Amino acid sequence: MTALHNIRLVDSGWADEPVDIEFSDTITSIRPAAEPETEPSRLLLPGLIDTHVHLGDRERLVTARRSGLTTVVDLGTHPDSRVHELRADAELPSILSAGSAASAPGSTQIEMMGNPEESGVSDPADAARFLDWRVANGVDVIKIIAEDPDATEVPALDIPTLTALVDGAHSRGLLSVAHVVTAAAFDRGLDAGVDILTHAPIDRPLEDRTLARMEEQGTIVSPTLVMMRAIADARLGEHADAAFEVALNNVRAMIESGITVIAGTDANETPFAPVAHGPSLHDEIAYLVEAGMTTAEALCAATSSAAEALELGDRGRIVEGARADLILVHGDPLTDLSVLRSPAEVWSGGRRLVT
Repeated sequence: MTALHNIRLVDSGWADEPVDIEFSDTITSIRPAAEPETEPSRLLLPGLIDTHVHLGDRERLVTARRSGLTTVVDLGTHPDSRVHELRADAELPSILSAGSAASAPGSTQIEMMGNPEESGVSDPADAARFLDWRVANGVDVIKIIAEDPDATEVPALDIPTLTALVDGAHSRGLLSVAHVVTAAAFDRGLDAGVDILTHAPIDRPLEDRTLARMEEQGTIVSPTLVMMRAIADARLGEHADAAFEVALNNVRAMIESGITVIAGTDANETPFAPVAHGPSLHDEIAYLVEAGMTTAEALCAATSSAAEALELGDRGRIVEGARADLILVHGDPLTDLSVLRSPAEVWSGGRRLVT
């Protein structure tokens, strides 16, 4: 059992009076501080959740852990044995995983990125085979590559196949997450009824009708602005700043439209557009503030809102009975986000990870 005394809680954007808190793997007690100080300098937050990463070298996840990440959502790692190996490592953040993403046979993911042939889905009837394969390997979500066929020379999944994958995921009790990098791909994801769209278009502004459909359908977006910045820099040269501004404005429009936006980075180790595990989530939170969120809202996007979006009822909040995923910091992240970058201590499921 761990006990912390005379600290303030920062949970869903509020800082309360000093408390004493006790926890093991879950939070067992939160009470007013027995000996309160006037201005306690230590603040406790829910552990951070990165809703879009790719697994790789173990040390990258150790870095993520040191940055305050207690849960990461893998949206594309193979083979499955690698996912299972990292999940079993008690020193790492909690890992939710989709494993291999569904894409069209002959896609970039299969032909150039080494995804297994089994991840190719040929038509709606083939969706069940793919989904059964993913379920048999213990996945937590279903990842789908929803390319815009007019923006790529490689095969793309058609709408009926996308829809079959989404519907099949739902019938198996799983959420669907789709890779969408253009405005037209966003519309395709909406046509298929995808739960969570990841990335933010850099090609053009989203149309008002698209934003309205997203709000009506309850679509959630993990925009990975740090990755969109990296892609713009890698591909567009002198036009990179303008392209990234399009992505930023698209996220601003989503926020203004009342669409749920959560924090994700697309952290990866590829030479094309690498994004660092851990520190990049702090960059993403800052970008969300730049796009129009308050600091409190941006913190929620990486904690409570992310947990709610992923239907993780056991984490993302500091309440009795919740999983003890916690970050202790010196200073107030509501007024200075930089204090989050070097947490004093991190617990994942009550296990102390950082000193």
